[in-house]
Amino acid sequence: MKKLLALLCLLPNLVIAEVLHVDLICEGEAALYCDDSKKCGSEPAVEIIKIAGNTLVHKIHGNHFLEVDKNIVSYKELDTDGSIGFSLNINRKTGKIEIIRGWSKPYHFNGVCQQPYIKNPYDPT
Repeated sequence: MKKLLALLCLLPNLVIAEVLHVDLICEGEAALYCDDSKKCGSEPAVEIIKIAGNTLVHKIHGNHFLEVDKNIVSYKELDTDGSIGFSLNINRKTGKIEIIRGWSKPYHFNGVCQQPYIKNPYDPT
């Protein structure tokens, strides 16, 4: 009887748990770097990001396990000399994003993310 009661208490937790998937479109500016790795200017850019559970899934930046709390989604990987190798920060309240890649081809993106609006086919409005 005790085993059955324990199983019934655990069953709703197993059924309700699911992984959250979020697709984001982020518009902003990407820094341009010259041949000597010095910042030369910036240009408008768009980043398309997918977050599956606590994992960043990105074609260029790769897959990374993210630190997620109620305010910020972040990831930071340092290079061997202590400089930033790759960093991602997304503010969950405002949607502001910053991506820094410091390895062979430097990259710095600042912008704002939002979920793409997909109209529900069953919505009459």
